[in-house]
This record gives sequence, structure tokens and C-alpha cells, in this order.
Amino acid sequence: MNARSSIPFVVGQWVRGEKFYGRSSQLEEVLEGQRNCVWLLGTRRVGKTSLLKQLEHLTASSPERGYFPVFWDFQGTDDPAELHGDFADTLLDAEERLEFLGIPLEEVEADDLFVSLGKLRRKLQAKGLSLLLLCDEVEELIHLNRKAPALLRKLRRAMQSREGVRSVLASSIRLWALAEQRDDTSPFLHGFTPPLYIQTLSDDEARGLIRQEQLPSDRRPNFDGETVELIRERCANHPYLIQLVCKRCLELGDIEEACEEVATDRMVSYFFSVDFDMLSTAERDVIHLIAEQTAATSKSIQQDLPLDSGAVGSSLHRLEHLGLIRRDSGRRFRLPNYFFRRWLAELSSSRPRPTAVAVPPVNDPEQTLVRDPRLGVLDGRYELQLKLGTGATGVVYKAYDTLLGVKIAVKVLKDEYADNEEALERFRQEIVLSRDIGHSNILRVYHLGQSDGKTYITMQLVEGQTLARLLATDGPLFEARIVSLATQLADALAAAHARQVLHRDIKPQNIMVDALDNVCVTDFGLARVIGHPGITRGGLFLGTPYYTSPEQANLGPLDGRSDLYSLGLILYELAVGRRPFEADSTQEILDLHRHTPAPDPRARRPDLSPAFSELILRCLEKDPARRFADAESLGRALRELGV
Repeated sequence: MNARSSIPFVVGQWVRGEKFYGRSSQLEEVLEGQRNCVWLLGTRRVGKTSLLKQLEHLTASSPERGYFPVFWDFQGTDDPAELHGDFADTLLDAEERLEFLGIPLEEVEADDLFVSLGKLRRKLQAKGLSLLLLCDEVEELIHLNRKAPALLRKLRRAMQSREGVRSVLASSIRLWALAEQRDDTSPFLHGFTPPLYIQTLSDDEARGLIRQEQLPSDRRPNFDGETVELIRERCANHPYLIQLVCKRCLELGDIEEACEEVATDRMVSYFFSVDFDMLSTAERDVIHLIAEQTAATSKSIQQDLPLDSGAVGSSLHRLEHLGLIRRDSGRRFRLPNYFFRRWLAELSSSRPRPTAVAVPPVNDPEQTLVRDPRLGVLDGRYELQLKLGTGATGVVYKAYDTLLGVKIAVKVLKDEYADNEEALERFRQEIVLSRDIGHSNILRVYHLGQSDGKTYITMQLVEGQTLARLLATDGPLFEARIVSLATQLADALAAAHARQVLHRDIKPQNIMVDALDNVCVTDFGLARVIGHPGITRGGLFLGTPYYTSPEQANLGPLDGRSDLYSLGLILYELAVGRRPFEADSTQEILDLHRHTPAPDPRARRPDLSPAFSELILRCLEKDPARRFADAESLGRALRELGV
């Protein structure tokens, strides 16, 4: 290996053109894929900005691709005024390319970025082009959401609900915070999930980067094959680390000395620590355990950490997608990056083994949770052990029923619901209906009680996540998995409809999925017994607009086929990764349900089988008579798919 006077490697800055290597599948997904909203998610220094810059370079230099790229850097944008000002600066950067198209900057400028976006989109459409929004450092929107949530909702609609716009977000995992928004519309990230994970390079891409194969032969570094493989393996194909090691190696003339310098580089330690701090406690504990065991299986992790199987599974899933862990030939999890292992070893030397109270594995019924004494005992009977989350109506806890000796869930209602007699009547109805239906795929609700000024509901404990969360992290799903989930949901609806009970609010947030992919339908608060008026006032739309049926949108009479339409919407989203209908307002969404045929799922995901695609579209027929006759018929059709 010979050092050269001109070192071709770029460290710590974005690259494009001849300096950009790999990422062909991600580039194709963004430019040619079916999704108009893409979230590029990865760790620090993995090349997210470079990918955006390469997209800008490719589309600006090849107008035949049909895009006009605008690179929008959100760094430091934590104030509404700054958001508008930064977009104005973004347009200024694109002024020369706009004028080349015959679009003077003053024709698209405006004090309000949304007015400016609209003008720009229309001008580009007149030129036969789509606006390609390339948004970097988007985690800054977390701060903006705290200050101006209405502005963030408006930005979401501008990015997601307009023809002629393709929006690409790039961020670290910190942006997941916006998946938990609680307001009157979908969370900001809904249309952008599941994310397109930006991992390390492939083996061949990493070799090409090390050898600088896109440069003329006389400008390439002279690394022998053994050195190339050593660099690639120690860096685990991480592009930043590869360039740093290669640069140091050319400067020092010794690969081992270069690796030692990189391993002790404070900047490398800094970006490892920032990424690590962004992970959840469960994810950090999983990484520490894999490091201790060198290679670990999900079973060994489950045995050694105080986490439930759902937490272990979701942690492994995300860590693998981020490239922080990798499976070896024996399907065991390892930490592939030599430099990350070195950093972690130093961190672990002063770290106590985790002993925090958490949920035991679901396959160990004899193990009893240790109660967190700070949460207390409710009504002298229910030991509150772990806060599971906060929803629209109250706070849900994992609890232990000391009288019956079983684990349950307890929801402590918010005051506005505890003091509302109509809301309480809904909860009472849910208890009666869940007991009456009595199906394994329908959540069992046990008791509505009051104690010490608190109103609470006890119910079956499902150790897992909502289907909405599963969609955000895993979707779109494999067809066989969707069919399995859908069959259970059809069975649950068949049981409810057999008791003349309509759910009327079937949506991903009302479906729980455990670690074994067993599903459970929840929230029968809007349910109605067919032929009975129920407790709602007539003439009012009830339900969730994105998951409502045409007849529900029309305030017409309903039967079980209305729930099947809602289920069809969910199946579409599970298969494609996005809802079939999106719009800016509730009225527009309802009109789409009433009049617009659902797009063919195979147009957005060609690998779906024709039979499954036809099944989804049959559920989504506007005329109930053209859908499946009932949930039982749908269940049979799903089983006949044989996937």
C-alpha cells in the first residue's frame, strides 16, 4: 500500500457525484417507488445527508426524471418564524435553477412558506415537473411541535396531501417522538412510516468505497485485498468509519496504527454516544447483553433481561434495521462494528447490570411481577406495577389483582370522562358487550369501579403493541403475516356480528397484537346492537374518518358489512404501507369513501398475489352488496388463500 500526496477520502462532510458510493436500492425507492412520502432513518454519520445531496444531484442534472429538487435543511429551525425564513433561504439557493426553467424567484416567493410551496408546485407542474422536497435534520420539528403543533399539522398536509410533491425526510431515530403526537389529526409521521432505514453499505459497495473505484486508476489508493477486507470488516461497512480509517492509513502507512487512532478518536466516541443515548432503555440493555455474550439469541436475551417478549422483539427489530446488530450464519445476534465494540467496552466497565422492574416473559405464567411501590394499590385490590401508556381517555397500567392472583390491565380515566355520564355509559356498554361476545380475539373488559376519587376500568392484559405501532415500525408486512392477522380479525368480527354487535370504529389503534401475532380487538365504546338506537344522538357522524365506510359517512343504516369495509382499509394499509385515501379535511376523506374507488394495491406493491389484492378490493366496494356477505365469509376466503 502506497500513501499518495492527494488523499481521496472525505471525512465528516457530505458527498455526491463521483465521491458517492452505493445506495442504489434506496435511490431507486425514493425516485421510482410508489410512495410520495419517504422517511430516511439512520444513525449519525451513516450518510443520510449525502443520500439527499445525491438525490439532488441526480435529479438536477437529469430533468428527464421529472423532478425539481429543493434541499431544505431544518437544522436550528425550532421557531415558526424561522421555519418560514429557512424555506425562503432554500428557494434562494434554487434561484439559478428556477430561472433556467423560466420561473423568476419573485413569482414563487411569499412570506408564508405554504403560499410559496403552493406557487412553486403549480409553476413546476406547468413545466411537467414534480417538486422533490429533500428535508434534512428533520428532528428539529420536535421542538417546533411543542411551540406550534397546528403549524406542524399544516406542514404535514402540505408534504403529504398534494399532487406534484414528493417529500423525503432524513433524520436520526429521535424523530420517532412525532409518531406519538396526540391531537385531532394523524401524527406527523403517519404518512412517512414505515421508514426507509439507511444502514451501512453492502460488502461490494464498501469495497468500492475503499478502493475508490469511481476515480481514474492513477488516483486510487493502493490497498491490497487483505487490507481492504480488514478495513471493511472492522468498520462493518460504515461509510464514515471506512473513510476515516482509510485516510489515517494513508497518512500513517500502517493499518493497525490507523485503527488504534480511530478507536481512540474523541469524535468517533462522541457520535457513538449520541446514537446510543437516543436508543430506548430496552434497546441499550439488549446491546449490552449481546456484547457480554459475544453472540446472543432472542431466547437468551429474553432469559437474561427483565423485559417482556414484545419489548425484546421490537428492540431487536429496530437495532437490526439500524445496522447496530447483525445476525451471523447461526442466526445469533452480534455487534459487527469493531470500533463500536471498543467504545461499548469502555462504557460497560462502569455500568451496573440492569435490575429495573419490568415485565416477565409471557411464557412464564408462574413468575410474578414486583410492584413499583410508587404507583400504589387501587381500591385495596389492584397493585399498579407499571405504567403502560396514556391514551385519549386515561392512563393504562399493568396491574396485579391480589384477590384473584392474576395480571390485568387497569385504565384510570381522566376527570373529563369520569365526570361524563354519557362516557361512563359507553364504558358500561363495552363491558356488557365484551362479556356477551366472549371471543378470544376480543378484549375482555371486567369492571368499572371508583375508589379514592378515581374512576377506573379493569380489563384483560395484552402484552404487545397496537397495530398502529406495528405498522409504523414493521409495515408493510409480508402477505402471509397479513392474512394470519386478518383471519383472526374476521373471526372476531364474525363473533361480534353473530351477537348483532357492530363495532363501528375498527382501526389500527383499536387492535392489539402480542409477541406471537395474536390479535385482540379493543374499544367497543362506539359499538351498537343492530336494530337498537344505542346511546348516540342521530344525525351525527361517529367513527374515525380514515377508517369509516361509505354508508357510515352518509349517516345511513349499518350492518356487519360496514365493519368489513373498515377492515379492508386496514388490510390495504398493512399490505401497501399507506392508506388508500388521504386528504386535508374530514369532509374530503368522507367524500373519497363515498365516491372514489380504492386504488389497486398491486399498483403500489406488485409482489402481492392477485387473489389477495382482489380480496382487499372486494372489502372496499362502495356498495355493501358487492362486499363479502359477512365476516364469516371473509374468514373463509382468507383461509382459502393458503398463504
